[in-house]
Amino acid sequence: MTLTLALARLAWKRLWRGKMVWISGLLVLVPLSIAAIAPRDRSPERRFELIVELTLRSLVLLVPVLHLAPVVGEESERKTYTYLWSRPVPRPTLLWGNLLVILPLAAVAAAATLAAAFALIGGEVEWLARAQAGAAAGVAGASAFALGVGALFPRHPLVVTLAWVFLGEQILPEIPSVQNLSIVRHATTIAGHGGDDPAGAALAVAILSAIWLAVAVWRIKRMEFGSAEG
Repeated sequence: MTLTLALARLAWKRLWRGKMVWISGLLVLVPLSIAAIAPRDRSPERRFELIVELTLRSLVLLVPVLHLAPVVGEESERKTYTYLWSRPVPRPTLLWGNLLVILPLAAVAAAATLAAAFALIGGEVEWLARAQAGAAAGVAGASAFALGVGALFPRHPLVVTLAWVFLGEQILPEIPSVQNLSIVRHATTIAGHGGDDPAGAALAVAILSAIWLAVAVWRIKRMEFGSAEG
């Protein structure tokens, strides 16, 4: 645990020194802007549903991907892996340290964004509670996915993950035979805007997250840093 916290502190410092934090800030502003200018001829429930869907498909998916997908590849690019692996640091600790920082921050950002949008639109508190639960599940699933794909494709992690976010996650929910692979679909169900089994959706997110984290751990343990493969 001590090693995980040490790497979490390092990830925290890198987070605030990098440029991605500004992009994340812009992603927070998008749903709020839409909430502020949304047409008033629709019911509050419908307007809030649109904001929830936008938040799940953008902020919830993109923030974890932008910050976690490059984790493994950046160690190779910076050559900092030589420092880490020359000490008794288990390789998966790199994943857990970054996850410990990004996942809570992304979840809080999504929850705060939805709360602010709800304040602008109004409605029943139950809508907000379910939306925030869906966002938290979505952030967890997207974080695990980002680490898994980032470990599988360390040279081009953002290309692969963003392609999935902008293509796969937009298409899969509409295809019955494979829609259970979609994090957005399950998060939307938990949020109360699709499907009728939030408990099953939460279980599905947990399973998908476990699979992606297992893939990330398996890959980083076998990776040859500094080689053509790494």
